[in-house]
Amino acid sequence: MKWKTSLQQWMQIIRAQYLVLCVVLSIIGNGVAWFENSFQWSTAVLSFLGLLFAHISVNVLNDYFDHRSGIDQKTIRSPFNGGSGSIQSSIVSPKTTLWVGLVFLTLAAIVGFYFVYTMPTGWQLIPLILVAGAIVLLYSPVLLKIVGGEWSAGIGLGALPVMGTYFVQTGQYSLVIVLASIPSLLLVHNLLFINEFPDVEADQEGTRRTFPIVFGIARSISFYKMTLILLYIYIVENVVLGFFPPYCLLALLTIPMATKTKTLLSLPTNSFQPMMQLNVGIVLLTQLLFGIGFVVSGFIW
Repeated sequence: MKWKTSLQQWMQIIRAQYLVLCVVLSIIGNGVAWFENSFQWSTAVLSFLGLLFAHISVNVLNDYFDHRSGIDQKTIRSPFNGGSGSIQSSIVSPKTTLWVGLVFLTLAAIVGFYFVYTMPTGWQLIPLILVAGAIVLLYSPVLLKIVGGEWSAGIGLGALPVMGTYFVQTGQYSLVIVLASIPSLLLVHNLLFINEFPDVEADQEGTRRTFPIVFGIARSISFYKMTLILLYIYIVENVVLGFFPPYCLLALLTIPMATKTKTLLSLPTNSFQPMMQLNVGIVLLTQLLFGIGFVVSGFIW
């Protein structure tokens, strides 16, 4: 049926399979608010929509800029890297892709500024919205051409959504939410970091300065392993110090998954797909369990 085909194409254009990340980020921010008895369902739903619109914008604009630079024409596409392929498959034109990305970015901004307008302390949300919007627009064409630019993804698609989701529930920022956003910063960084490994040659031709290009695959692998180790230590440390409730230790259940990365990262560079798949599982499940820790604690405490 035509409508079904069209729906499938739109799911490809917006890379719907990646939007699960919005769910786990929302659970963390709202989970901390729930734990602090400052939660409303209507606010949670609206903030989730804003986050969803922003993430769709990132995905679509990334396709546009990577097509324009020629990178997506040179990458070996997989479910985890190389873009959606919607432009290369002539499903949608580059111009339409750009407009779709900008429309969803505008929708995200409308949601954000709705909270700015309706909340007594809403003006404090403006810097977060502006930084997040700048990262969405500049990530592919500018930030990845700067050494360390990958961290902007961890900030814009990890830490800031967690902090923003919490803010619209509580009307304030807190030390706890800043600390609770760090795991998402690290994990979302790692989500895109590993996906850069098979794209090194194409990214070089696109004049990017990603970590694997600048420092090599071997050092990048060591860096990835170090971030995972530090992540688990960080969660335990903050539970011990009393910033996170004990149920946040549920996030440690992904340690067995993390130990498998040692074997998969030793495979040849043309065999990174199993590692990328495992990495997605680590990123999503660790954040989900971490957020559930706050939610469960809110019921009990």
